[in-house]
Amino acid sequence: MTTKKDKESSKKVTEISLIAPTEQLAKRTLKIIKQRNEDINVFVPVSKEDALSDAINIAGNLVNNGARILISRKGTAAAINEARLNVSVIAINVLLSDYIDSIEIAKNANGVVAFFTYGEMIDDVKSICRMLDIDAKFYTFRTDKDCEVQVKSALKHGAVLGIGGVMTQKYADIYKLKHITIENSEVAINNAIDTAKQILQIQKEELQKQNDLKIQLERYKAVLNFTHDAIIAIDENGTIDVINHIAEKIAKVSPGYALGKNIKQIVRNTDMINSLSLKDKELNQLMDMNGTLVSTNRIPIIVNNEVKGVVATFQDVKVIQESENKIRRSLNEKGLYAKYSFKDIKGESSILNNTISIAKSYASSDSTILIRGETGTGKELFAQSIHNSSSRCDGPFVAINCASLSSNLLESELFGYVEGAFTGAVKGGKMGLFELAHKGTIFLDEIGEIPIEIQAQLLRVLQEKEIRKVGSTVRLPVDVRVITATNKDLIAAVKAKTFREDLYYRIGVLNLSIPPLRERKGDIILLSRFFFERNLGKDYINYLDRFYEIMKKVENYQWYGNIRELQNFVERICVMLRYQGTLYDFDQLIEDFLNNNNQIKIETESVTAAQSDKNLGRWEADRIVNALKNNELSIQKAAEELGMSRSTLWRKMKKYNI
Repeated sequence: MTTKKDKESSKKVTEISLIAPTEQLAKRTLKIIKQRNEDINVFVPVSKEDALSDAINIAGNLVNNGARILISRKGTAAAINEARLNVSVIAINVLLSDYIDSIEIAKNANGVVAFFTYGEMIDDVKSICRMLDIDAKFYTFRTDKDCEVQVKSALKHGAVLGIGGVMTQKYADIYKLKHITIENSEVAINNAIDTAKQILQIQKEELQKQNDLKIQLERYKAVLNFTHDAIIAIDENGTIDVINHIAEKIAKVSPGYALGKNIKQIVRNTDMINSLSLKDKELNQLMDMNGTLVSTNRIPIIVNNEVKGVVATFQDVKVIQESENKIRRSLNEKGLYAKYSFKDIKGESSILNNTISIAKSYASSDSTILIRGETGTGKELFAQSIHNSSSRCDGPFVAINCASLSSNLLESELFGYVEGAFTGAVKGGKMGLFELAHKGTIFLDEIGEIPIEIQAQLLRVLQEKEIRKVGSTVRLPVDVRVITATNKDLIAAVKAKTFREDLYYRIGVLNLSIPPLRERKGDIILLSRFFFERNLGKDYINYLDRFYEIMKKVENYQWYGNIRELQNFVERICVMLRYQGTLYDFDQLIEDFLNNNNQIKIETESVTAAQSDKNLGRWEADRIVNALKNNELSIQKAAEELGMSRSTLWRKMKKYNI
């Protein structure tokens, strides 16, 4: 047989629960809960003889099963609180309106009317009793035993009617005193529920804050203990309150020994104490930390504009240097990284933005790309940016200038060789650049200069996705994206039979044209300002007006050398400003620069004329001869004057029988 107590215990425990000492309170509360659609359960003590103990037992079970807020009448709520159940308890307060019906009855009582209450009676009830000439006496209690004493005392005082709660009802029945039990109004119940919900929300927010704080503390602990930096924190008195094990190791102290000690006791010649009087951080300072040279950052902790402590981080300079050297050696040995991305491309002109947009779309493809552009436009910058935006960004980026090597050297560099392939071959052979670029990107700059015999091998690699090392018969599969670049007219080269037509179409599945600087007039000042600030650092502001004056005078310059020429010009200005100041004759510098521009223009026009007359070869041969004469037959100096590499100059000299 299922009892009422069994039904009560089987209810779902809600975060807010209400314990109703009377059936009337339970019914009224359930009605309110339904109206408000609240997730609150109501529990009624079963025992009539000891309802208070039963209520406390119910409360204990609720708390054990997850209840966080309990609501009950004033006396019952007080008893639950005194039981110390680690739960918030909300009392349903008795309002004046709750007494109206009972006061009407009290007016007609023939004798003393005893008002019983847990704690003090509300003043309004006392005032109404006086106004209505009710012979009222007021009794308060705190415990069940005290309640019994007060009921007996009321009887001694001649009480004929008692008005109170569930606890006094019990003793009124025992001692035969007529009694009215005050029932809580809907207003009082609603107020209690609202209060309980507010407290529950506050508890949840506080719990979330505590959890967030715990998580944050665990993060700090992980950072503190597993960072590569040594960390020490002191308070405003110089006392160490944080130190990690790396700092303990550098300071040469036992674990835990430094905590609570003054920083001067642990670190000799420390400046952390001086940092307490400063409000600015000190970065990258060198100091001797107990015999170890370290780089340190000292950051003051400022609260309400007052320095409350200092946090310092330390790194062993020797370890930093060894790590950097190791990285440099690795990167320099391999050369397999791209350091630029699209954000490094400076400019706001629409033609450049359109070019960047096209390049970004190419990054999502794996097709070959042919980048066209004049010298100095930034072709490799775009190639690296495409690689770093592609799915191959985690793979290697290998770049080679095809005009910088002879035919034999270029073949071995591109495809590698096996041991004994030729005289001077390294023991064990060598990996080629295509093999090194596996799963990444290879950038072939100045592809138009590649010898015709190498073009056939390159075409085979693009078609078959495999290479054959010099001196080997074995073919190795490679997964490489190929990006090429040129400043030559490859179509003209194809017509002249100096560049294979099938290779041209193979490398140019996607085409990207980099606009010359003269077509990006709006970017000239932006770029020059960037180079200007980079060269002069924070001192640039002192020369900014002079800089704009100079750039104004060359605003119509055509920049045949493009961005590289602009960069060199700005660097020259910066050097003169830094070491000669504004007194230097910049007008002469500008005049010389513009004269060079005119000479380049004349030579360019001569080239055009020579090409139209089909005398390009003769014109180029004359240039080479003149450059050799001007430089006392020095190949290196002549190549520099002509703007080409030694190997290119050698090849052209051979071509023209010079």
